[in-house]
Amino acid sequence: MGILSTGGMGLDLGSANVTICLQNEGVVLREPSYVLSMRDSTEDVLAVGRDARQMLGRTPKDVSLISPVNYGAVGDINLAAALMRTLSEKALGKRRAIEKNRLVVSFSQGLTRVELDALDQAVRLTGARRPALLRVPIAAALGAEVPIDDARGCLMIVIGSMTTEVAILTLNGVAAARTARTGSLAIDEAIMRYIRSEKGLIIGQRTAEDLKIDLGSARDIPADSETEVSLRGRDARTGKPNTVTITARDVRRAILPPLKALVEQIREAFENTPAEMAEDILERGAFLSGGGAQLEGLSEMLGETLGLPVTIGETPQDDVARGACLAASDDKLNDKLAQSGCLLGL
Repeated sequence: MGILSTGGMGLDLGSANVTICLQNEGVVLREPSYVLSMRDSTEDVLAVGRDARQMLGRTPKDVSLISPVNYGAVGDINLAAALMRTLSEKALGKRRAIEKNRLVVSFSQGLTRVELDALDQAVRLTGARRPALLRVPIAAALGAEVPIDDARGCLMIVIGSMTTEVAILTLNGVAAARTARTGSLAIDEAIMRYIRSEKGLIIGQRTAEDLKIDLGSARDIPADSETEVSLRGRDARTGKPNTVTITARDVRRAILPPLKALVEQIREAFENTPAEMAEDILERGAFLSGGGAQLEGLSEMLGETLGLPVTIGETPQDDVARGACLAASDDKLNDKLAQSGCLLGL
C-alpha cells in the first residue's frame, strides 16, 4: 500500500482519529489518535494509533496512554509528531518515505496563535517535504466536491469528535467562521451517563460509541419499530459484571440533550451569516461533513432547524483528509488556497 508513492498526502489530525489520504489511492488509513509511552519519558514511544488504544484501561503504572490532540489543539508536540510520522509511514508502507511526499495537515479555525505554532512545530518534526496546514472547512469542502471557487457563498458544517466548525466559504477562502467546542464525543459521554444513571451499568467510551452507531438516531423512534440489544458492563452498585437491555429509545433519550445543544450552536452561527451571503446560502443550502455527521437523521434535523436543505456525502468522515490530499497534489489549487490565506506553508 503506497510503497512507491512520492506524491501528495493529506492528513486529518482529529482529536479522536487520524485519517490519511494518498494521491491516486484515496483514504488508506484511519486510526485512533493515541500514543503509548513511558510515563517518566514520553519520548520513549511504545505504540501509536490502534495498537496504543488496545491498552485503554490496561496500562501498567509506568506507562501512559496519551491523546496528544484535544479540541483540535496539540498538547504535546513531540508525541503529536510521533503519531503523525508513524501512521504516515504505515500508510505509505515504507519507513522514512514521508520525506518524499508533500504533506498537508488540517487545522481547526478555532486555534489560537500559540496552538497553531505548536501544530506547526509538530508537523515540521514529521520530516515531510514542504509541509503545509489547511483550514478544516476548506479541506472538507474540497473533499466533498463542494464548489468554493466562485463568489457565491456556501455554508460548510464540519462535526468532529470535540469541535464543530461552521464556515461561509467563497472564492477559495473563508468569509466568516465559528468553532464550537462540542462534537460527537459529547454524544458518547451522554450515553455513558444515561446508562449509568438509568440502568445502573458502567460502560466505556468505545461501547457508548458502538451504541450510538447501532441504535442512535436524530429522528423520533416510533413505538412499533423499537430495537433493543443486551449490554454487558459493570454494575454501578456492586461492581460486578451485569447485563441489561438497551433500546433505541433509550439511546435517543440519552443523546437528545447534547444533540439539541449541538444543533443550537450551528443555528446561532448560521444566524450570524453576513446578510449579503444569506441569499446564496438559502439557494444552495448547507453542506454537512465530518465523522459526527454520520449520525442517522442528523442532516434532516439540521435542515428542519435551519430551514434549508442539507447535503451530506457518502463518506463524510473522509472529506477532510481527501481535501487536504487534493491541496497537496495540485500546485494550481495550492497557489489559490495560499493566496486566500487558507493554506499556510511551513
